[in-house]
Amino acid sequence: MPAMTMTKPAKKAQLAVFLGFVDLLSERYGLGRDHAHRLKLVLEEAIVNVVEHGYATRHEPGDLTLTADVEGDVALVTLQDHGTPFGPDDAPPPDLDSDWDQRRVGGLGWHLIRELTDAVAYHPGDAGGGRPNILTLRVRSARPHAAGPEGAPRGGAA
Repeated sequence: MPAMTMTKPAKKAQLAVFLGFVDLLSERYGLGRDHAHRLKLVLEEAIVNVVEHGYATRHEPGDLTLTADVEGDVALVTLQDHGTPFGPDDAPPPDLDSDWDQRRVGGLGWHLIRELTDAVAYHPGDAGGGRPNILTLRVRSARPHAAGPEGAPRGGAA
């Protein structure tokens, strides 16, 4: 099957439409509930970053294009935009040790993306809008590294 593609304005009002794209993808490829949920969480963080940071300085936002394909148990999603380039490696590490009321706002998005994906690749575009920023996210249905040292699941209950 050919990859699925959706292009919409990069606005918060379009977030539900973009996340609905995962529902279509899930239906088309038979993704499991957990797989689709993790994919939605990752995409929500990435899309909000594009909307709030990539196009923050523009009077009118540009478009955001999602392209997705599934091969076996791996969903591969690419986001393309013409916003201000930002490298994921430039994101500050999250403060996971302080009390909630003492943490700075932000900083958990890229941490969440890294934790829920198997691979992240980012290629910055040019600020002039000719070459897009490209973020590729790889999310496997069953993450083999999701268990702790003794085989217990990582993280807490959802």
